[in-house]
Amino acid sequence: MRAYGFHYSKARGQNFLVDRNVLEKVVQAAELSPDDHVVEIGPGAGALTVLLAQKAGHVTAVEIDGRLIPMLNEVTEGLENVTLVHEDFLKFSEKKKCEEPRPSTVMRRSNPEASEKTEASIPPYKLVGNLPYNITTPIIAGMFEPGVDGARPIPPELAVFMVQKEVAERLMSPPGKKAYGAISVLVQYYAEIEQLSAVSREVFVPRPNVDSVIIRLRPKDLSGDDAETAARMFRLVRAGFDMRRKTLKNSLANSGFPAEELTAALEKTGVDPGRRAETLSPRDFYTLAAHLS
Repeated sequence: MRAYGFHYSKARGQNFLVDRNVLEKVVQAAELSPDDHVVEIGPGAGALTVLLAQKAGHVTAVEIDGRLIPMLNEVTEGLENVTLVHEDFLKFSEKKKCEEPRPSTVMRRSNPEASEKTEASIPPYKLVGNLPYNITTPIIAGMFEPGVDGARPIPPELAVFMVQKEVAERLMSPPGKKAYGAISVLVQYYAEIEQLSAVSREVFVPRPNVDSVIIRLRPKDLSGDDAETAARMFRLVRAGFDMRRKTLKNSLANSGFPAEELTAALEKTGVDPGRRAETLSPRDFYTLAAHLS
């Protein structure tokens, strides 16, 4: 980094993980095999990228900071299964995220034969990253929430993230706790989430002001649930938590749900109208949504 005259960007939340033991824990948590395609979010200087490439069949590393691309090219030189993409991951389309990578002016690949594959099928992939604190929630929500066009994303087989400790607590919080919110419902509805290891702030450069944890998410089999009901459920969730100090009935009524239909749905599901949104589990929200048109 000194050789390239690189300076860390606070605005982009650049805190690079430099401890080999922690890096290996992340790789181990991803349960990689030579058949796996890994998408890495924010490879930084490439320390994790190299270790992922040693275990996975292919690694697509998506980096927003163009200053890091020359360094990443140097660090991954000779690794034929690594593709570098200079792009904002939040704008990285689901199609690009899942398809076999292909060459362009901002990516280097060493296996041109793969570019001849058709785009008809979207192979499974795993998602790994040391997530910048300021965009952790949008990245995780984007794994599951439909886009503005209504298109449903294709979630990874498995996701392993380094996140801020407080974020992990929010994602894993049970109903009724202060940390429990809309993102808790979203993640817990779609995935099994587990905390694997606490990570000290001392193993990052530059050192952040908070500690981190490694978490792993496994998408649930929701084939028995109705997609339209799930979409309606998250309209309920957003409405409920937008006014979380109000009762569930009042917050939903204020958001435009018909009062009579709402009252009937609450009665059918046995949910007390005086409860607040923060006391309902993801399955409670789904059941309520199933009784609303």
